[in-house]
Amino acid sequence: MFLRNHDELTLDKLTDGERQEVFAAFGPDEDMQIFGRGLRRRLPPMFGGDERRVKMAYSLLFSLPSTPVIFYGEEIGMGENLAEEGRMAVRLPMQWSQGGGFSRAEPVRPMAEGEFGPAHVNVAAQKRDPGSLLRWFQLLIERYRECPELAWGAYTVLDGGPDAVLAHRCDADGATVVVLHNLSDAAQDVELHLEGLERCRLTDLLVDGTLEVPDDGVVRLTLDPYGCRWLRASEPEVSPEDASVKSR
Repeated sequence: MFLRNHDELTLDKLTDGERQEVFAAFGPDEDMQIFGRGLRRRLPPMFGGDERRVKMAYSLLFSLPSTPVIFYGEEIGMGENLAEEGRMAVRLPMQWSQGGGFSRAEPVRPMAEGEFGPAHVNVAAQKRDPGSLLRWFQLLIERYRECPELAWGAYTVLDGGPDAVLAHRCDADGATVVVLHNLSDAAQDVELHLEGLERCRLTDLLVDGTLEVPDDGVVRLTLDPYGCRWLRASEPEVSPEDASVKSR
């Protein structure tokens, strides 16, 4: 499963109306489209450079029952170069530094320009920034490896309340991870009924914080705009690390 790859983002399985809706949202200019059926863009500029949306989309990808794949450069927020022909718009040199590559030599191919160019988006700078998108991706991958329930567990969609919220839980061998995503640009109040998790603790794996599940099993929380939460359930006397399937 992937959000972007080295090819065009193909929309040929959609109806004409659905395809035009996607074009209007993510590729309104003709040079952003290809073959009349797809988009030749990378995800960060499709989301207007909004890191909240990038994080939410990749958190959703990693929490679904699949093998997630990251297209190189997405982890730092690289953009496309629409001046390149066809699919080459997304096949850009990796932006390792402000100059682009490992040396001061000229890149073998044109790179992205403007706010998504290497002067603003590169690995070297983000490695030194604990709040960067790259560091967040590293945390996401680390947490994914700590949550085999997401790949192996039974997947159940939960009623979180607002239509903009997708909530689900993954259960495997008595271990549970609850995941929430806010698909909207407004904060959402969520109410979850977590059967079998009464009096458990929910530890947030992506940000600091815990929630206590009351006796009635109903948890209430607020999701930030485009917010995502991964919550590991554990008994009060059990550490979150010991509540995972891999610890059993």
